[in-house]
Amino acid sequence: MKQNFIIIISISSLLAILPAEILADKRLARGTAPGELYVHGVANRYLEPTFYLYRSIDYGQSFSRQNDTAWVSLLGEGASVGEVYKRGGTNGSISYSDNFGTDFVQKNILGSDLRAIASGYTPGEIYACIANILKYSSDYGETFVDTSTFPTYGVRSMCTGHLSGELYCGCSLGRVYYSNDYGVTFELVVDKTAAGDFYLISQGSESGEIYFYAENNRLYYSPDYGDTVYAQHQFYSFDWMGADGLVGGFTPGEVYVLETFIDLYGVGDTYIHRSTDYGQTFTPYHVSSNHVDTLPPLHVDDLTCVPSDSSIFLEWSPIANNIWNQTEEVPYYVVYRNLDPDFVPSPADSIGYTGFPSYLDPNSRWSTQSYYYVVKAIDDSGNKSDDSIRVGRINKLLSH
Repeated sequence: MKQNFIIIISISSLLAILPAEILADKRLARGTAPGELYVHGVANRYLEPTFYLYRSIDYGQSFSRQNDTAWVSLLGEGASVGEVYKRGGTNGSISYSDNFGTDFVQKNILGSDLRAIASGYTPGEIYACIANILKYSSDYGETFVDTSTFPTYGVRSMCTGHLSGELYCGCSLGRVYYSNDYGVTFELVVDKTAAGDFYLISQGSESGEIYFYAENNRLYYSPDYGDTVYAQHQFYSFDWMGADGLVGGFTPGEVYVLETFIDLYGVGDTYIHRSTDYGQTFTPYHVSSNHVDTLPPLHVDDLTCVPSDSSIFLEWSPIANNIWNQTEEVPYYVVYRNLDPDFVPSPADSIGYTGFPSYLDPNSRWSTQSYYYVVKAIDDSGNKSDDSIRVGRINKLLSH
């Protein structure tokens, strides 16, 4: 079970070497299209105290910043394109966006006991659990009606199924409850006391499929409404500080787990871990970080050199990742030129820079010299990539 760490001064020097999980659950949501994900993660500025809302459309491989949103403890995807719900602040406010999380409108304030939210099967449908009271809204959270008083065991997370009225609730003491009547009545479908709290739960790609993440740091999977439960990947505290979000994908076996942690110095990282084998193995993607950036961008590997009137036109593919394949801002490229085909680029060789993946070297075509070119990508922290592949404009007399 995740919790804020209370730092005791007498042992703070020991704890300083360990990452401290300080975030609440359910900061990951699925969009309405395959590959679309929403993540609330650390700001990508050094020691920035805020968090951003990010969106991916390529299965978590890259992310765009949507909103410099305030504190968010819960995220829920909507049923229509662009819909996102969030719980913000300690007052249990429910806010809604219909433009992919770029802007939010507050719909309701449900109180500090708001424990879980889940968007429904149709547009405007949302469930909320306040203490042990389940509430239902069909107008985007403007108004709620009580549907049931939940069993004694505390609700930790909720998700809807694939049919209208289906709802799953992950609870304490390793229990999962299922409803097919909009939460009016519930049936106990999973009972694994040894697993501890089920504080994350999500539907899979097919009816009856559910994933749940437990206090024992294990991911579980059921293909048949909880009748059969498989213990999948086991995570450990030193390679996984606990999950912040869980969501199933649109294809069989696809599931995502969100990991965000911040150390005692306020430096943090957010990762998406994707599985295509029902949570048995995962591939990590780096969403955001507020570490000091010392990683250079990838190098240009497809530089070309072609004549253009009296000039030479250089062109290459844009660079958008660093050497760890993390998303990288590359605001400009520096172009180097020399007469030696084996030259080592230096500031004296620089003939200009560009913010685009192309450069025109004017009047160079008619030079009697043979020119050789190298391009370096420069990120917004000033890190330079390795040299690009080399291209040359050979003396026109020698080229015949």
